[in-house]
Amino acid sequence: MRYGSCPTPLASEFTMRTALRLVLLSWCTLAFAGESHRPEGKNCDLNGPPHSAGEELNHGTTLRIFPRAKDIDSSYIGCQSVWAPDEEGWVLISIVFVESGDPVRIWSPHIDDPRSIECVYQKGKVVKGDPRGCPAPQFLLQKFLAPSCVEKIRSSVAENGLAALRPPGCEYE
Repeated sequence: MRYGSCPTPLASEFTMRTALRLVLLSWCTLAFAGESHRPEGKNCDLNGPPHSAGEELNHGTTLRIFPRAKDIDSSYIGCQSVWAPDEEGWVLISIVFVESGDPVRIWSPHIDDPRSIECVYQKGKVVKGDPRGCPAPQFLLQKFLAPSCVEKIRSSVAENGLAALRPPGCEYE
């Protein structure tokens, strides 16, 4: 499998980070859903991604996610969180609350309008909120790369160009 992304120069990384954060935050405001309070449960109160968190390269920014989708089974009750890097560490982007392996709702600390937090899911269907405005249920639990894969992919592309093969062990999971 080929990886079709080129490395971003460090000079524009901050700009890309800022742009990505604005896009994610505006999407959160319009589409993120659930209830107005932060979910409670296993992994719901993490301040940053653990070392074993998955990662994704998005416009030059490495996002982190925990737990990885491969670790969420039908017995899991808790949260899957996504973070973006910040000058001071990590900023929480979103949390998906999961009940018995089923994503139930999305929460974000960046929501100011209570009307935007109305989507609730059950068994892959929107049961509360406008389905046309809610994130698609099949994309609530996100698959990311294993830890350290972003750097391996960057190195591979730097060495071999855009035709670089994806490094072994760096599949979405």
